[in-house]
Amino acid sequence: MLAAQQESASIAPGGLVAGPAAAATRARFDVALLRLPLLVLAGVLLLGSMLVPYWTITLHAPQYPKGLHIQAHVSEMTGDVFEVDGLNHYIGMMKLEDAAVLERAISQPAIIIIAVLAVLSFWLPRPWRAVARVPMIVYPVVFFLDLFAWLYYAGNSLDPHAPLSSSIKPFTPHIVGIGTIGQFSTEAAFTIGFYLSVAAALVALAVTVWDWRRSRAT
Repeated sequence: MLAAQQESASIAPGGLVAGPAAAATRARFDVALLRLPLLVLAGVLLLGSMLVPYWTITLHAPQYPKGLHIQAHVSEMTGDVFEVDGLNHYIGMMKLEDAAVLERAISQPAIIIIAVLAVLSFWLPRPWRAVARVPMIVYPVVFFLDLFAWLYYAGNSLDPHAPLSSSIKPFTPHIVGIGTIGQFSTEAAFTIGFYLSVAAALVALAVTVWDWRRSRAT
C-alpha cells in the first residue's frame, strides 16, 4: 500500500506534491494562459484598424479618367470628398460629411473601450468573459450594417429640388462590387481596416469558444 502511494505521488522541491494529477493541473493552467496573448493580439488588431481605411469606393466617368476615390475610416472620410460632394449636390444627395456623424464622433473611444474590455475579460469570472468580448465579436457586423444603412439613406433621400433631380431615380450604392450611379460606374470594396476588425473578432470568438468547451469538460 505504501509503495503504491509512493509511485502515484512524490514530494517535489518546496514540499509540493508532484504526480499525474498535479501535472495535469499545471498543463491546464499553462494552456489557459495562452488566452491572454490571444486577447492582447485581438485588441492590437482592432486598435490598429483605426489607422487605416475600412471601405473605399471609386467613381469612374469619362471626365474623370483617374476616377474619384473615397476612403471611409472609422472617424473620417478622405480622398476626393470635395469633388464628390459637388457632384452629389446636383442630384440632391447629402454631403459625405453629414453621414454617420455620431458614429464617427464616438468610434475611436468606443474601439479603445472594446479592445480593453476584451483583454480584461481574461481576469473576469467565466460567465462574464463572453459578455466582455461580445462587443469585439459583433463590431464588424455592426460596422457593415451601419454602412449599408447610410448608403441606403443617402441614395433614397434625394432632394427633389436639386438641379438634376429628375435625371436620377432613388438608388442604393453598392457596398461591395461594381455598380452605377447616373453616368458614373462605381467600384466598392472593404479594405484592410475592416479585415483587421474581422480578424480581431475571430480571435475573440475562438478564445470564447475555447473557454466554453473547457467549461463543459470540467
